[in-house]
Amino acid sequence: METIVNKLDSATHVKVPGNLDMQYCENHPGPSTMIAKVPYPLAQGKREFISKHLSSLAIGGVMRIGEVLLPGEGEKFPAFKNTDFIKHIDRMLDFMEKEDLDGLKILLTFLGIMPNFVTLFILWLSEKDQSFPTLLGAPLRMISIGLKGMIFTLYYSNIEDTEGKGEKIHHNIGYNAKIVKKEQNLPKFPETVVPSLNQLPNLVNPNVEDIAHIYLRAKQGEADIGRMSITQRLTYIAALKRVILNRREEIIDIIQRDTKKARTDALVSEIFSILDHLDFLLKAARKGLSDIHVKTPVALMGKKSRVFVEPMGTILVISPWNYPFYQAIVPITTSFVAGNATIYKPSEYTPLTGLVEQILDESGFNNYWVQVVYGDGKVGQNLIAAHPDKIFFTGSVATGQKIMSMASQQLIPVELELGGKDPMIVFEDANIERAVSGALWGGMTNTGQSCTAIERLYVHSSIYEKFRELLIFKARQLTQGQDLEGDSDMGLMTTEMQVAVVKKHLDEAKQLGARVEVGLDWDGLNAKIPPIILDNVSDNMAIWREETFGPVLPLMPFDDEAEVIHLANDSEYGLSASVWSGDTERAIRVARQLKTGNVSINNVMVTEGNHYLPFGGVKKSGIGRYKGVWGLHAFSNLKSVVIDANSPKIEANWYPYSKTKYQLFSKLLDGLYKSGPKALLGFVVNGLKLEMYSNKVGKDFTKR
Repeated sequence: METIVNKLDSATHVKVPGNLDMQYCENHPGPSTMIAKVPYPLAQGKREFISKHLSSLAIGGVMRIGEVLLPGEGEKFPAFKNTDFIKHIDRMLDFMEKEDLDGLKILLTFLGIMPNFVTLFILWLSEKDQSFPTLLGAPLRMISIGLKGMIFTLYYSNIEDTEGKGEKIHHNIGYNAKIVKKEQNLPKFPETVVPSLNQLPNLVNPNVEDIAHIYLRAKQGEADIGRMSITQRLTYIAALKRVILNRREEIIDIIQRDTKKARTDALVSEIFSILDHLDFLLKAARKGLSDIHVKTPVALMGKKSRVFVEPMGTILVISPWNYPFYQAIVPITTSFVAGNATIYKPSEYTPLTGLVEQILDESGFNNYWVQVVYGDGKVGQNLIAAHPDKIFFTGSVATGQKIMSMASQQLIPVELELGGKDPMIVFEDANIERAVSGALWGGMTNTGQSCTAIERLYVHSSIYEKFRELLIFKARQLTQGQDLEGDSDMGLMTTEMQVAVVKKHLDEAKQLGARVEVGLDWDGLNAKIPPIILDNVSDNMAIWREETFGPVLPLMPFDDEAEVIHLANDSEYGLSASVWSGDTERAIRVARQLKTGNVSINNVMVTEGNHYLPFGGVKKSGIGRYKGVWGLHAFSNLKSVVIDANSPKIEANWYPYSKTKYQLFSKLLDGLYKSGPKALLGFVVNGLKLEMYSNKVGKDFTKR
């Protein structure tokens, strides 16, 4: 496996939100998200660097020490500050033990905060270590050796000056002290089991033998990923974030090719959302996957309770066609950070052929950590039959039911994110202009092909006409096309089968009396379905009850709060909803009564924009939650652990049982669960008696 250190070659500047210039190593698979701002002029001007180990203050400490120890001498030996040391500091620190590294970071941070004269004083003092008693001299000696060793190693190892000559400094002293990290020896399966493990199986329409091979490679991936710390896994996530940010235009080209999306739609819903998710992982995964300390009841006094958050093994991810890049990267990275290998099957309608593999490979992922398998539903069935440790599926209710049925035969846990028929409720005191704009975007985004798109619009009767007229006016202003410049509001439908569903629902609605206010010019065949606004709809229409998954927005008036809650809940689905009102208390009250997994108040689909929140539905909209810490746990085995001391004591509830033990246990219950000082005293007294008695009879029991 190619190691991280062998990829630290070049650098590139990236502009990110917040007007921060971040310098990444171009081929480094793991830049940290920590922005290390170095307030020192370098040969090429003021710059900012990324380190996966050191903060900006700590790097400032390195700079200060380097300035003191290596100010520069002639052309062959430039000043320390004019070298490219920053490119090599992380791979040197990779060798350090955690405790030593933590201590070094504290010291460097201190030196980064203090004025220069303090740094000079500490270095001068460390030279006088022999003049101090051992207790003080030894730490000073360690400071001297540690700091100087680090600075001189960085200076003479693989470092070039930045003045354009490109000559290694170690050439000038005739010695090459390169920092080298040995490759990790990965475990290999015996050749008798896997004769060609290093050869890729067929990943396009694989047969049963190929799929067995794919799972064996995933087992190798499990072992490899399992040896990584969470911090090491996040190194690859940070690299992936950089790659997607840098290559977003190329990625959007491929997304548009397969999906026919509008370009801005692809940028916002796929690229922006993915980067936000990766940012969440970088900031929250360490804590979210750490052991959980749990309170231990008084009856188990002396013991400690923990929850270990551990990998599940191999996760099978099957994704839909509507957000193909987002629905690939989000579950894949969540699974990986949680420590699992992943087998990913994209939809055959929008496979983005080669894209996911290429992006992951460029980010340093091995091809057996995440394997992309192409094919139709039959391939998906064969992948399930091979028994993954969990199935994560996003898609239609019908397919979700089939997957759950198959999984139940092998007791494979499933996570199902299915369809929706999401209601939007607009009360009379809502800001009409904002609510209309929200409804239009919420119903038409991604050409309505979103499981959380608005598909039922309830508007209070007192504002219904005004709302309807403004909605019609704004809908007619929308532009549509598979654009190249980001100037179209809506794209085209992705699949012919979904075009047919929209036509079927619309034809029935018109036959039952619905009025088409916008979209009358659609021929029922073209994938360029315009925004369609429907009035005079009723709840017996398929367009009101079944998921349409197209750019159709039907409206219905309501009169009071209780009525609209009943209407909104009268659905087989329960994925998302939105409530609009100037009365926040009312909006929250209504939100609590809606049978759904997600609610946005005075906004639409915004719960999906916060990756710290869980996401999922109720009823036919799915099972389970992903995203947020809940999502990390969804890809984890939560292992309950109780830790006891290795003592000779016999537990009171162990054998042998006796009449005396029964009576003491009964009295103990009164002390535990009754209130008052007398009960507490009884608990203490009877608890001691029970413990003494249990140990006595327990030891006698072992002699039988």
